[in-house]
Amino acid sequence: MQAVKTLKLCCKASWKCTVNLCKTLMDKSNKFHDDVAEDTIADFVKEASAETAFLLDLLNQGSNCKMNKIIRECLESWSVAENLVETLPAPVSVVKCWIKRECKLSKDVEVENVAMLYSLASSSMEMSKRTLEKLLEQELLMYKEMRSLNPRLCHKMRLKIMDALLEEVYVTKDKCLEKSRILIEKGRELRADGIAQLHESVQCLSGAISTLKAIYEKNKSCSSQVHYLLACAYIIRALCTQEAEPNLEAFLHKSNFLQDIQAVVELCSNRNHGHAYEQCSMMCEDVQNLFYITIDLLSIKGYLEIHPCMYDVVIQLFNLKNTTLEKMLAELWKNRRLSHALCASPINDVFIRTFFKRCGQFYNSGDFWRTCAVELKPLLAGFDHTDDDIKKAASDLISNVPQCSGSTFLSSHLYYDLSERLILKGKLIEALSYAKEAHRLRSKLLHEKFKYSAENQTEIFDENGEIVEKSYYCIQTFQIRYLVTNNGWLGDGISCDYEGCILTPWNVLSCYLESVLQVGIVQEILGDGSEAEMLFGWGKSISQFQGLPLFEISFSSMLGKLYRKQQFWALAEKELLSAKKILDDNRSVISCMKCVYALEVTINLQLGDLFLRRSCSNGEEPFTKDFHAKGLYRLALEKLNLSEWRNSVFDPENARDEQVTCRESSFSDCASDLVVAKDSSSRNDEPKIKFESKRSRKTKNLKRDTQTQGNIVGQNRRMTRSTYRSLGKSCEITPGDIKIGAATYLNSEHLSISTVACHQDAPDLETECYATDFECDINCLCNKMRCWHCLHLEAINSGSLNSYVSMRWELVHRKLSLRLLISLGKYVGLCGDIHDAHKLFLLSISVLFRKTPSCSKYSSPSLTLLIDSIGTDFPGDVLAVERAALIYYICWFTLKIYPYPDTRKVCYENSCIGTSKIVSLLKLAFLLCREAPLLFQKISRLLAVLYVLSTSMEPFSLSPREAGRENQWASFFHQASIGNHLNQQLYGVMQKQQKHDTDLDSSLPKLPTVADILNSLRLVPESHENLEEFVARFFQDLPCAPVICISLISGADARLLRELSCCPSAVEVWILLSHLNSENQHVILLPVNSILEGVSDDDVDSSSCASFKGKDFVKSWKCPWVTTVVDYIAPRFRQILEGNYYSSSGHFQEDTKESRLLWWKKRNRLDKCLCKFVQDVEDHWLGVWKYVLSGEWPNLKHLDSIEEGLCEEEKRVLRIISSKNCYLDIRSEASKVSVDIDSLMQLVFEKIHATPDDVDKVECVKRSPVILVLDFEVQMLPWENLPILRNQEVYRMPSVGSIVATLNRYCQDQAIAFPLIDPVDLYYLLNPDGDLNHTQVEFENWFQDQNFEGKSATVPPINELTVALKNHDLFVYMGHGSGMQYMPGSKIQELDSCAATLLMGCSSGSLSLKGCYAPRGAPISYLLAGSPVIVANLWEVTDKDIDRFGKAVLNAWLRERKEAPPDCAQCNVHVKKYESIDRCTHRPRIGSFMGQARDACTLPFLIGASPVCYGVPTGIMRKKNV
Repeated sequence: MQAVKTLKLCCKASWKCTVNLCKTLMDKSNKFHDDVAEDTIADFVKEASAETAFLLDLLNQGSNCKMNKIIRECLESWSVAENLVETLPAPVSVVKCWIKRECKLSKDVEVENVAMLYSLASSSMEMSKRTLEKLLEQELLMYKEMRSLNPRLCHKMRLKIMDALLEEVYVTKDKCLEKSRILIEKGRELRADGIAQLHESVQCLSGAISTLKAIYEKNKSCSSQVHYLLACAYIIRALCTQEAEPNLEAFLHKSNFLQDIQAVVELCSNRNHGHAYEQCSMMCEDVQNLFYITIDLLSIKGYLEIHPCMYDVVIQLFNLKNTTLEKMLAELWKNRRLSHALCASPINDVFIRTFFKRCGQFYNSGDFWRTCAVELKPLLAGFDHTDDDIKKAASDLISNVPQCSGSTFLSSHLYYDLSERLILKGKLIEALSYAKEAHRLRSKLLHEKFKYSAENQTEIFDENGEIVEKSYYCIQTFQIRYLVTNNGWLGDGISCDYEGCILTPWNVLSCYLESVLQVGIVQEILGDGSEAEMLFGWGKSISQFQGLPLFEISFSSMLGKLYRKQQFWALAEKELLSAKKILDDNRSVISCMKCVYALEVTINLQLGDLFLRRSCSNGEEPFTKDFHAKGLYRLALEKLNLSEWRNSVFDPENARDEQVTCRESSFSDCASDLVVAKDSSSRNDEPKIKFESKRSRKTKNLKRDTQTQGNIVGQNRRMTRSTYRSLGKSCEITPGDIKIGAATYLNSEHLSISTVACHQDAPDLETECYATDFECDINCLCNKMRCWHCLHLEAINSGSLNSYVSMRWELVHRKLSLRLLISLGKYVGLCGDIHDAHKLFLLSISVLFRKTPSCSKYSSPSLTLLIDSIGTDFPGDVLAVERAALIYYICWFTLKIYPYPDTRKVCYENSCIGTSKIVSLLKLAFLLCREAPLLFQKISRLLAVLYVLSTSMEPFSLSPREAGRENQWASFFHQASIGNHLNQQLYGVMQKQQKHDTDLDSSLPKLPTVADILNSLRLVPESHENLEEFVARFFQDLPCAPVICISLISGADARLLRELSCCPSAVEVWILLSHLNSENQHVILLPVNSILEGVSDDDVDSSSCASFKGKDFVKSWKCPWVTTVVDYIAPRFRQILEGNYYSSSGHFQEDTKESRLLWWKKRNRLDKCLCKFVQDVEDHWLGVWKYVLSGEWPNLKHLDSIEEGLCEEEKRVLRIISSKNCYLDIRSEASKVSVDIDSLMQLVFEKIHATPDDVDKVECVKRSPVILVLDFEVQMLPWENLPILRNQEVYRMPSVGSIVATLNRYCQDQAIAFPLIDPVDLYYLLNPDGDLNHTQVEFENWFQDQNFEGKSATVPPINELTVALKNHDLFVYMGHGSGMQYMPGSKIQELDSCAATLLMGCSSGSLSLKGCYAPRGAPISYLLAGSPVIVANLWEVTDKDIDRFGKAVLNAWLRERKEAPPDCAQCNVHVKKYESIDRCTHRPRIGSFMGQARDACTLPFLIGASPVCYGVPTGIMRKKNV
């Protein structure tokens, strides 16, 4: 207490001393006057303030009255001193102490009741008006600086203080400048309250602008503060106007927003204004930050019209700070301030023009740009930085720099650019990992800058009579967090904390949305349609809310593409037309014309693809039903030919004279130029080149009519499908390696489609879709292309920024051109112009390479060398997926013209693209697109088919080097075509597992690369040189259980195969069946000659549900797949499932005996229909080849016993068949002999599978287990219930890679071949919803009697289920659905290990398939989490019958565990190492008892066929400690 009194006396003495010193200073007669300085007195004020604040802290727990008295006395003393010396500082420490106390007290007090320090001081008569003004200003400033203590209180108190200043202090005319400053400050503070206060904020700013304009107009050379405040007021008002209505009307001419921006630009361009800033660096920084906000806001919307003026001001401000040009460019670059949102170029043309105007001498200087690159380090992701450079730079920023917004932003930028580079190289899995990291970092920044809320909404659509539900997040609120920062005068979310990295909310939002789009695009390519759809919908919602047209167009466009691939045609059209309309409506807003053209090309291309794909899916002839695609492709082609795409860096002559060039020559100056000789029987033998200029449609029609005798004028001969098929039948393929002629390379560099003339006997494929209709535009496009190889070298050697930017645009232009030409080629081919389609694809090579004398590499190459170069030698390795697609379609259409050898010989007499070359090219494409599942599947399947054809048809025979190994290649490529969508997910799982192991043990080697993991999954090698060795090793490492791969070939591929194999025209679908194990591989290609038609109304009537439909009847049935080829060849199956749904889900209107009998009658009919269906699949689709599914294969050791009683001809054919490994429709093997092949094969297989009649079915389980790898389009069928498999141990998996991944988890020790589980180590979740009484009664007591752990009639928390799945061997779920409503799939997939599962709910094993994207469902989630086996239902089941199945299978597993002997003489693996458990690989496994359990059901097919086993063969063991 004595110390406090002493301190009080000290404080009084300090203030008394301060006052006396002020009096001495002011009294010039005082002899000590010259010894006192103002700085000394200022130090005394600070010291006295600090002592008073310390005293107040000591008295903090005491009476407020005492504290207020001390503060008042302090302020009075300071006021007396300040009245004497006006330059004295305010008592800052005292003000801070007051605010800290108020922030603490306000937690229990309403903000309105918090007092201002001004109120306390104004009650004293000693306080002058000037000192009160200074005190208020200081209190206002301190509440801003101490905002973090209590943001809400500080915000309210600042508004309160500003009102006091405006109403009581700054009320006279001489205070206009101060009043304006406070009005601006108030406007900014009100803006922080959100949209509700924006109107009042604008009013404050308008008042300030009015006052300041009046001052400025009176004196143009007035103080810098007037300029500064007026500039601030204009920009803040413009931003408030835009935020109040974030629509694009603000960018209309003479809008308030633009007027304010133009006014501030004019103001800042004033020389006097600029020089005035030299006096205050803080003003310069603040104005610069204001311009950054405005630039970022306009850039995210794509509006660049006033950017030149703003860039000019920014450069001027940099000059005032004496910043070098290199540093200026580096700062703008790394803050993403040189371009607009989603622009391909990191520097827009607007800045380049502005920079050139001011610094033209440096513009084309390579040395200058290299200096800039050094300044930027690897932030400039140019040609001289490798991927490893960027990875290291990003890693260093994260690990070596303290975490802050700046380092996070720069790291995310590096990861984003790295992902873009990897996408172009086709390394999509690695690209996704970096894209996700960039998205994670940018999400963190977004949460710092914005606060938002969203609501999950569901929209219902009618898609061709099917009800489609789409869930998406709709933004409710989205606004800037203004109160989180004190940086900068404005404080509008600006942060600057690392190497001058100045972030505004708008560049953070722009980068975040770019990352959302990037991750979604990669996910879409990799096949994760659901995740991509969620991201696109989220990004679109934000873009709509904020009025961001560039992003809204991009997200809508990607949603349209996604819905097209999901076969939701109406939804796709809606999104794409929406994107088109937004683009049309905002042409005046989006300034970058190259981006506008790129978006137009993309939208028109996607709309064309949509209309074409939809017409094909409806069975329409594209050339007679859909002209929309043709018109849209033409529009896209015209946009790509616009002069704006050209640049004067690499091709100045073409840039000036391109229009003249296109008019003078209609031929493509490219490396793939085709010159094909006309039939010149009446002329010289030497081929001639025909030069044509662009003709009008009228001239074209006249010419066609002249050439086509007998045709009606104005009509065109068309090639109908029937005519085309008849021509195909009449053509025979001659033996030998088929060779197709390509280009005859002449000295002329300009060549054209129109130079190609077909043989007079060739089929007339001219249709309403003329390839010549696109001729001039295509030739003009190709004529502008220079060789990419040359451009790449020039750009690297140049080192200039202009070269770098030009290359970026060249890449965009070529990527769009390549995609469009590929789509055009497909369209022309589907219309029947096969030859022109083939030529168009060859011409597309000019987008990549071009034959020019100046090119050091491609001055005179052959066509085959050029096509090889597409796959192996492309500079930068960019456009990998597009190049693979081009190779694929060149090969596909080359095969398409195989049935016309005479035409080939005349049209392409100098080429040699034969079968061996096609296979070689396809292998290159196979490696290029190894991470693009859809294209990878097409290429792999075509390769498999070609290898099968090579063994069955002599014209397709391959080189001697590959002879004898066709079965290996065919089966390898077949399995590669199935389930490739899961590669990314499998990679993620394995990477996570490796990372977890490395974290636990630092001595382990570093994390594997993507290539290492893909190799370990037996997926695909990284290089072409390793492919042959990889395939050989692939089969050596296969599991001991045979793997059966099944897929269907349909559509254009099926028609191609039908024509190549000369099969009957009725064949529209083929089955590709492969049998794989480590010793033998066999591939069978079977035509589906029988369509399993729908059932009759008497068997099943899914719509007639009235007899058992109650008021609470369930909603309509939703098919798990949208549509697949199964719907065409087996419509009966879909009808059965629909009938099962309605009958199993219905409720009786009257619970009578008659209604029950009717219900059972319907159910039994459905059961019989399904039984007949699986029998028909086996008989009509597979025939004798059904035995292949059993896993056994006939070999020569069985022939001696089988040949008894056969004639010599039958023996010879039988030996041929037994020694073959690839088969194309078994009947083709005996086309020239009168042998009943079916009977022979039946005899062979029956001999192998023969068992005595007295052998019990249980003995059948001793067969080797079979793993089915089913293509997504056939996975919904109950293959396990085919008669040949119903009593066998069968598992199904989505891919061979998933088999390997599962076995790698459990069988790293060579002593065991398959995973093992103890079924007693069980956790159950029984009837969590509480409405399955029968199921609960059936199992609850039984589970308890077995002492199993679990929950019944309650929903456990997710954490408990997670622990159960990790710590138990078996998880049993008996409830509705798959249980993922209690344990989401995303949570399951996060597990490092997972129990085997028995999921007995309806459709628990059903996979949702939407178009060509990867299916989703509970089994996939459990497999990715590491579950070795999942037993689940493919469709809806009834509780009582599925309870019988569940009880039977559980009892069988427990019985097997109990009866398992401690040792097995056959395997003898019970050694000391495994003394804690009993292991045996020869006893029955989990899947061995499925057949018996199915028979326990009352409806053995309708219910019993629903459960299937996902996973790998899993044995049953007995743990000693359980």
